[in-house]
Formats: sequence, structure tokens, C-alpha cells
Amino acid sequence: MASTSYATETSPFEIPHEELQVLCQSHGFQVLRTWLDNRYSFCPRHSTCDIKTQETWTLHRDILHALIMPIVALYKRASALAEAALCTTKSEDLELAFAGDARGAFLWLQCFLAEEADWCQTRGCPACVTAETMSTESHIRLTIAASLLSTTQLYAENSSPVIGDFGGDAPSPPAAGPDLTLPPLPQILPALHDALDKDPFWGPEYWTYLFERANQLSSAIEALITSCGDLESLVASPTTAKPAPHRSVTMPGLIYTRLDSGARGAKLKKSRLASRQLRMKGEEMEIMRRCALQCWAKAAVPSKFRNELLGRIERRRSLTCP
Repeated sequence: MASTSYATETSPFEIPHEELQVLCQSHGFQVLRTWLDNRYSFCPRHSTCDIKTQETWTLHRDILHALIMPIVALYKRASALAEAALCTTKSEDLELAFAGDARGAFLWLQCFLAEEADWCQTRGCPACVTAETMSTESHIRLTIAASLLSTTQLYAENSSPVIGDFGGDAPSPPAAGPDLTLPPLPQILPALHDALDKDPFWGPEYWTYLFERANQLSSAIEALITSCGDLESLVASPTTAKPAPHRSVTMPGLIYTRLDSGARGAKLKKSRLASRQLRMKGEEMEIMRRCALQCWAKAAVPSKFRNELLGRIERRRSLTCP
């Protein structure tokens, strides 16, 4: 009986029919719905729902996909740019490429997308995916933030239908065009507000709190968008203009001589300043070795082991001492 009662439940979101008609007239949203159609079937608990209820579940799932997938695409772009800028693939180091609110947004998305990958990709039963939106504060915050962002810069730069990762059997999405964009999606906000007010767990007192936090998240994601633009300029390949043959450029410590276009590589010649700096660096390393040897001697570490591990180099006159 409990399963049957749950299966006949309708979507928690009540969006006016007029707004849905306007949304469904968007060519970009129609393309997105075509790609999502029949990707996943209803679970046994929702497969007993009538056709109209299932159509409503599916439509609301498609709206959520149109809201969340641009955020997922933004995070993937930010991760790729961070990897290129930092020359690392360690996920725990990627946050170092950002600062301030952008870094906070990146960390938040990194944690949430890792834990809720199926929901963010809308994988699974359309009804379960839609109902899960009300499951945690993080789900609600991201949904509100995505709706707020849908009317701003995010959709202006990344508003083509984002299909997501459905595996190797899914064909490539069509090329973006001027008529293939997603419309703003603020319709979910009043529907989500009403759903929270009617929900026995959340209640009407939570909307103001959740909306304020979601607004902060959307502002942080906008900062992440700006940071991605800066990073993209940083890691972009420089223009490959042909230099004049045998052109010389003097840099601090180095004399850089360009060869003609037919030669390979570049000729480098160390100046006296560069040689002196390299020698001073070697002296610094030697001083550090001596300190380590002295500390180990006090600790009664065998001398043979010390010499093998740290080694000894011939003493030379210091450039930094009289």
C-alpha cells in the first residue's frame, strides 16, 4: 500500500501551464528534450503512474537538467583550466588556481558534484530525480542558484543545450547555433517556494534562509566564471608569429639569441651574472647540507650513513663571504 501511494504522487513543483507553454516553444529546450527522451525509464514504484503524471515528471526532470547541466559544464571547464594552469591532475590541488569567492564556489561544486553525480547528470528515474531536488539543503541551494544564474552571464556564455554524460552509446550533441540556446528558467523559483512551504519537513520558514544562501552561491559562481575567463587568457596558446632571423634579446642573467626559421631550437648563452647566481645557489645548498650533517652528528647518526645520504662536496671560496 505504501508503494502504491508513493507511486501515485505528483511532482512537488506546480508551474503554471502558460509558463510551461512558453518554455516548450524554445527550440533549444525542444532539442534538449528530444535528447533526454527515453534515456531512462521509470522505476517500478513510478511506472504505475498514469501517462499524464509521468509526462509531468519528465518535463520537470528536463527543466532541472537544463538548469543544472550548465553548472556542471562550468565546473568541468574550470577544472580543465586549473589543470592547465597548475600543470597537475590532482583534484585536491585544483582549487589553488582560484581565489576568494571563486575558490569557494569551485570547492563547493567539487564536493557536491562528486557526491551527487547521478542527480547532477539527471541519471535514473525521472520522478526520483525530480523528487530528490527536495532531499537536502544543498540540492535546493544549487537549484535556486542555477535559476538565478539562468538570467545572467552564465547562459549568455554557455546557453546551448548541454546533454551531459550518458555513456559511449550517446551520439554527439548538435553544434550550437543562434537558434539553439536555452531560455532563462526562473519559473522554478515560485514553484520551489510553494513546494517548500507545503513540505512537512521544510515548512514555510526555510525559504528566506535558503534563498539568501543560494544567492550567495550564485554570486560566487559568477566570480568563478570571471576567474575562468582570466585563466583561459593565461593558458591560451600564444600567437606563433615568425621572428626575424638572428634576433637577439637580452634578459636578466641570460643572452637569448633567436636562430633563423630553418634552425631547430634556440641558442642560449649564460652571462656572467647567471653563472654567479648558479654558483651562489650551489653554495646555499652546501650550507644546508652542513647544517643537516651537524644536526645528525649531534643525534649520533653514523658518519657513513650521513655521507652516503647527503654527500660532501669540495669547499670553495664563498662569493657571499669576505
